[in-house]
Amino acid sequence: MPTEVTLDACRLLTVDELAERLRLSARTCWRMAALSEAGRGDGFPKPITIGPRLRRWRAVDVAAYLGRLAGERKA
Repeated sequence: MPTEVTLDACRLLTVDELAERLRLSARTCWRMAALSEAGRGDGFPKPITIGPRLRRWRAVDVAAYLGRLAGERKA
């Protein structure tokens, strides 16, 4: 049975959209992404590279990250 995929699950977010969802500045998002790519982050979602200067974040990765943060707060 095929799995339904919502449009939001396939959505790619710009840094401004990511910043809005996380309530951070775009610059802070870039800093956190750099730390994550260097292996020093806290599981911050890694952007995907679409072109030489074009990077986006998967909405599902961002939702999972927020879910992990919410779980940590409850514990």
